[in-house]
Amino acid sequence: MFPISDFESIKAEMVSDTRVSKPRLSRWRSQGPGEPYYQFELQSQVKDYRTFSKMDAQLDSYQGELEVFQLNNPIISHKAHNGLYLYQSANKGVKQIVVAGFVANQSDAVAAGDFIQLAGSSKGYRIREDANANASGRCTINLTQGLIQSHASTEAVAYGEDVVFQVCMTDRDSDSTEASKNKWGSHYVELIEQQ
Repeated sequence: MFPISDFESIKAEMVSDTRVSKPRLSRWRSQGPGEPYYQFELQSQVKDYRTFSKMDAQLDSYQGELEVFQLNNPIISHKAHNGLYLYQSANKGVKQIVVAGFVANQSDAVAAGDFIQLAGSSKGYRIREDANANASGRCTINLTQGLIQSHASTEAVAYGEDVVFQVCMTDRDSDSTEASKNKWGSHYVELIEQQ
C-alpha cells in the first residue's frame, strides 16, 4: 500500500494543457493524450534518518513510471455518501450528470471540490459546485471536466473517500541531509492519474 499517511502536504491539480504531446504520451498511457488528468504533489515533513530510509525504500518499490498502482483519494472530502448510482445514462464529453441515492430534499447533497468516480472507470472527477437533492433523492452534478467515456444508467457512483485513483509515480526527489551527528530527510513525490 502506498505510504500516503507519511505525507503531510497533498495537492491535487488538473492538468489539461495539450500543447506538449510527447511528454503527455509518456505520462498518460491508456486513453491517449487528449484528456485532462490529475497530478498529485505530495510533500513529507522532515523525518529522522531511520524513518526517512524506510520510506525511501518503500517508494523505490513503486519504480517510477514503470508501475501503475491504486491510490485511495488523498484529498479530504466535505461529504460522505454510499449507495449512489447514475440515474440517467451519460455520454462521453458531458459535464453534467444526474445521480440518485441521496436523502430526499437534502441541502448541499454534494460539495464543490469533492471527487466522484463512476463504475467501469478508474477516472476521478471533481465536483464543480454545491448542489441539492430533489424530492426523489436525485441530484444534478456539474463536473470540472467532461466524461472521458460514456456510462449507462444504474452504474454505481463512488463519492469522496471511496474514490480510488489509478496513478503512477513520475518523479521523485528525495534527500538525506546531515546536521551535526543527526541525519534527517524529507520526500517530494509527484503522482499522475492513469486510466
